[in-house]
Amino acid sequence: MIDSILYLPDYPLGHIIGFQIGQYLEDKNLGEEMERMCKLGNIIPQLWMQNAVGTKVSTKSLLDAVDEALKHITN
Repeated sequence: MIDSILYLPDYPLGHIIGFQIGQYLEDKNLGEEMERMCKLGNIIPQLWMQNAVGTKVSTKSLLDAVDEALKHITN
């Protein structure tokens, strides 16, 4: 991490993308969807996400999950 400091910003973006894909795959056939996503090839992340899950890279799915979790918290 010290040697490759430009690599560090990739971590938050990777977590956002991973969560977004996980949310998308919840009610889908993993094998079929992974094959379809992998066939998209080497394109820019925004275009890949648009084609893979139907939305651009966004924190919306994370924020929606937070809202849902907060509904289950009692004071």
